[in-house]
Amino acid sequence: MAEDCGPCTQLVIDMAQRKGVDPNILRAIVARDFAAVPFEVALAARFAEASLRHAPEADDLREEVVRRFGKRGLVSLAFAMTASRLYPTLKYALGHGRACTRVTVGGETRPVLRQLTKAA
Repeated sequence: MAEDCGPCTQLVIDMAQRKGVDPNILRAIVARDFAAVPFEVALAARFAEASLRHAPEADDLREEVVRRFGKRGLVSLAFAMTASRLYPTLKYALGHGRACTRVTVGGETRPVLRQLTKAA
């Protein structure tokens, strides 16, 4: 969602739903309602957001990620964050980006909340 709040986000939501991810969890992530998801999901999402903003709280969250998921889990999250930025960046650079749209999760349409501005 940091790179795209439209078709790319919808694509990832669709793939997650096909893999069996609970639509309620996906809706909560899109709404940034981290209190509505399991702790581990909230931790991964909060860590990703803080890392992408280069925010100081990423350090503490990283330590918790390593405690919960191990070094391999940290590396997996880092690769996921990196990989998820590639296609939207390429798409926008080539002139195929579209304005933000609403996404559909489990049959319900929701706005994507983008609060990933770089920390001052």
